[in-house]
Amino acid sequence: MIFTEADLARGQQLMRERTISEQVFQQRAQAFRNAQAAVAANEAMVRQAALDLEFTELRAPVSGRIGDRRVTPGNLVTGGTSFVTTLLAIILSTDPIRLEFTFDEASLLRYERLTRDGQNDVTGRGNTTVKLKLIDEQDFTHVGRMDFMDNAIDRATGTIRGRALLSNAEGVFTPGMFARVQVPASAPYPALLLPDAAIGTEQARKYVLILTPDNTAVQRYVVLGNIVDGLRVIKSGLNSDDRVIINGLIQARVGAKVAPQEVPIPPQASAPEAKSEQPKIR
Repeated sequence: MIFTEADLARGQQLMRERTISEQVFQQRAQAFRNAQAAVAANEAMVRQAALDLEFTELRAPVSGRIGDRRVTPGNLVTGGTSFVTTLLAIILSTDPIRLEFTFDEASLLRYERLTRDGQNDVTGRGNTTVKLKLIDEQDFTHVGRMDFMDNAIDRATGTIRGRALLSNAEGVFTPGMFARVQVPASAPYPALLLPDAAIGTEQARKYVLILTPDNTAVQRYVVLGNIVDGLRVIKSGLNSDDRVIINGLIQARVGAKVAPQEVPIPPQASAPEAKSEQPKIR
């Protein structure tokens, strides 16, 4: 290109002096333009080679834990626009980690109504606090928040898929683990708690024995809730000032007078219980 550029410059000088013909000058100008095109083509080839070299280095778009390599050095791999690509390795994001679970249509409706009622603890389709425990744990000690809920109920199972986001800075969770999840069924409320030993069964109904002011045992039907810290939640049927018979139920009879000994309810050694599923962490 340097030669053709210099030759064109000489041709321009000779043209001004009327020493060469117009045809010869046009030939030199065409040779210069051809040299420029050749240089541009070679520069494009260099850029293409640099781009191809850049594509030989793969950078993961996410941080996480990588598995074993599927291809050893020296093997041929395919990629790009090809329909068949070579799997090199699998990288899974681990912090934060997402927990997938499903719940039924009735729960979805309950959450939606609580949201419309202005309950901040249950926010329906997102940001609700959830707790989970792994298969070797007794308590729901891990806390996360819902960040996604599907847009349709699965007709085959009658459930809808939800997802929670949890911190995994200590690396406790591994993708693919199973866990039990605890989602709040209502906003927090004060409730009466009793040991399960104080609750009797009469066909489909549950009852407890309480004492009247003159220490007469009477039967009172109750509606039960979940177990919290080993004690059964009593949703309705009791008042806070009722005296409930806990021990000696075999000797107590409805309508009979008893000699009560009031004692505080001891803490139970059972783990909390709530409506739960077995979701998969990924």
